[in-house]
Amino acid sequence: MSEEDGLPGRPYEEFATFNLTSEERRERIIQVLREQDEVSVAELSQRLGVSEVTTRKDLQQLEEQGYLTRVRGGAVVSGRGQLELRFAARQQVNLDEKRRIASRAVHLIQPGATVFLDGSTTAFQMTRLLRDMQNLTVITTGLYAALELSFAPDVTTIVAGGILRRRTSSLVDTLSPKLLRRLHVDIAFLSCRGFTAESGMMESDLREAQTKRAMAETAARKIALVDNAKFGDIFVATSLLPEEIDLLIVDSSLPDSLRKSLEAAQIPTEYV
Repeated sequence: MSEEDGLPGRPYEEFATFNLTSEERRERIIQVLREQDEVSVAELSQRLGVSEVTTRKDLQQLEEQGYLTRVRGGAVVSGRGQLELRFAARQQVNLDEKRRIASRAVHLIQPGATVFLDGSTTAFQMTRLLRDMQNLTVITTGLYAALELSFAPDVTTIVAGGILRRRTSSLVDTLSPKLLRRLHVDIAFLSCRGFTAESGMMESDLREAQTKRAMAETAARKIALVDNAKFGDIFVATSLLPEEIDLLIVDSSLPDSLRKSLEAAQIPTEYV
């Protein structure tokens, strides 16, 4: 769980001699379940270096929070827990790069603006930097983005309702086109599953691509947030063509060959 400032990514057995706090133990339990979906009380007790009684208490609290379901002798990942863990796993990919991209993107937002954030993990990193912004309106299809912004005192959050896509924890088939045309969005911040200079931003799910495109069409400015891991991956549906991107923000780890392809395609790009 290194992406969310959890414990260091070392083998569990190294922690058995440590006096872990209850919060650290529960983080470790969640990490175990992310990797194997089911675990026994005896195994957790050995890995965490605590009694089975203590382990059962930790499992009880995690069950009350919705992360897991206790079964005879152990626990399995709950439905909500599967969503949580899947999202956490996606965040781990290029986390530092996503944070740099998010930090740059936030500086493009003025107080009083209306912005769209998709359900990507990069956009989620932006929400943590927006909570103290004044008089901001955020429209989002991201469940976790909406939850994070619910704690922001001066941010109005609008969740674009639709069908839950479990893989990305986002909503698709959002709002009717007629209603979307009545929205006035200053900036849309969008990420993607794959990106090339020739095809632009792509998704593996047609509905996801259509939803992002529909939201982008309401925005005066379209900002693409793409870390280097997404470059070169081809998927079935395009959300934004290269010429529709007003600014591409990408991390500085991008190889020179790909930078040249962006220049050739004349895509406005910032490296962070």
